[in-house]
Amino acid sequence: MHPSRKKILDVAFGNDNGGTNTHGWRAEKQDRQVGDEWTDSDGVTWVQQKGFKIVKSKFDDVRQYIQSLSTCKNKGCKTIKKTEKHLQFIRKTGYCIDCLAEKEQKFRVNGNWNEYEKWKIAGYEIEFLTDLIKKFKDALVEADKEHEFVTAEGKIEKWVYDGDVEELKSNIRKDIAEAEENILGYQKIKDDSWELIKEDYANIFTE
Repeated sequence: MHPSRKKILDVAFGNDNGGTNTHGWRAEKQDRQVGDEWTDSDGVTWVQQKGFKIVKSKFDDVRQYIQSLSTCKNKGCKTIKKTEKHLQFIRKTGYCIDCLAEKEQKFRVNGNWNEYEKWKIAGYEIEFLTDLIKKFKDALVEADKEHEFVTAEGKIEKWVYDGDVEELKSNIRKDIAEAEENILGYQKIKDDSWELIKEDYANIFTE
């Protein structure tokens, strides 16, 4: 707390007697572990390091997120040179190719690889269909609009759908409904498979 605010409170509550008081504000010492974070009364966030503390920058979370996109979650990762393929796997799963393969092998050993594979594929399909529905809905909004395109020569070309717009919209709505129905099917597969693998998954992927 800022000294001036502390002084005001001391006086208000009778804890200040010209510097001779023997009671009032007491500081309670708290042992901090490396990595601990806390925010003081002035709103400053601190991070405990080994033997010292530092102020946490507002960019630290962003920096940590960016670093996580290229860092394998496996603390024992032995992959020194991470290729772009490794980085793609890290961004999608949190693990490099080698570490993910090592962990997934345990499902084979435990005899539930098929259920794990169903769970994983169903998740990918749900993600794909969800993105597809978003695109369909965008297309539904844009279907009857006039669009302008600027060519490489700087010319402006206008494009309008020259077919039956209402029929087009009807087909798009059918595509959306079909995709949503498929999501429900894949969600059931994912949920059923998860019930069979969740204990192994927690043990295998706990870092």
